Amino acid sequence: MKDSFWAGGAIGTLTPILAYVLSNYTSIQTSYFSDKPIALYVVAAFINLIVVRFTYRAGKESLAKGIVFVTFIAMLVLVITVKIKV
Repeated sequence: MKDSFWAGGAIGTLTPILAYVLSNYTSIQTSYFSDKPIALYVVAAFINLIVVRFTYRAGKESLAKGIVFVTFIAMLVLVITVKIKV
């Protein structure tokens, strides 16, 4: 796998998109996390951060930076759109 910031960004977008699809087009959100509206997004961020740990250990710093950047932006957008008080 290439050590590219843009490749990391592409990899980092997979889990937030999957969380969006699961929360809006399936009943997983309402079945398992009815009182926690952003639980799937938190799980997606956690998965991304685990992937970052392994990419840093593999010596692919640019890839990891791309994943961290996309994860940060996705969580920032989530906080703004859901209007979570921080």
